[in-house]
Amino acid sequence: MKELFKRTTTSILISSVIAFILGLLMVIVPNVSLQAIGIAFGIYIIAHGIMLIVLDFMAHNIYIPFHGIMSGILSIIVGLILVAMPNILSTIFAIALGIWIILSSVNVISISISVRKGISNWYIWLMLGIIDLICGVIILFNPFASSISIVILGGIIMMIHSAITFADTIMMKNDIKEITKALEASFKEAK
Repeated sequence: MKELFKRTTTSILISSVIAFILGLLMVIVPNVSLQAIGIAFGIYIIAHGIMLIVLDFMAHNIYIPFHGIMSGILSIIVGLILVAMPNILSTIFAIALGIWIILSSVNVISISISVRKGISNWYIWLMLGIIDLICGVIILFNPFASSISIVILGGIIMMIHSAITFADTIMMKNDIKEITKALEASFKEAK
């Protein structure tokens, strides 16, 4: 199980760094063609969706309460739409990013609640998940009208989301023994 967690957390860390870099580019050069950003973001979301689906199957094999299939399928669909029609980015960008972040934060909140009995700092995960959820809701109901504002706001929130995911994953790596025990105890209680 440790090797599985190690591979999983490494994948998540790499994904978080890539998302942070994409977000940073969106903030630094928001006037770059929305089409180019749409394609790049679409490819990233497709890869992330595939990773979520794979992680979901791996997690269910060891009884971890990870709900990545729905997020993964939605990510792949949104990513394919962005790659196929990148010009609609300004219209759907906020909605797609908001939904993606909300679904991701729900996973963090779910896992933090599942390990609360065995991990002393579970509430930090919960708080980070809630902050992430708030960011997703903010971008989903984005009050900004211009596409440049949407790109900048999306970039900022994408950077926040990736930093939160990175921090969650580092904490998860540090508490792997406690997490394993807490998840096993949670699974035994569920039976």
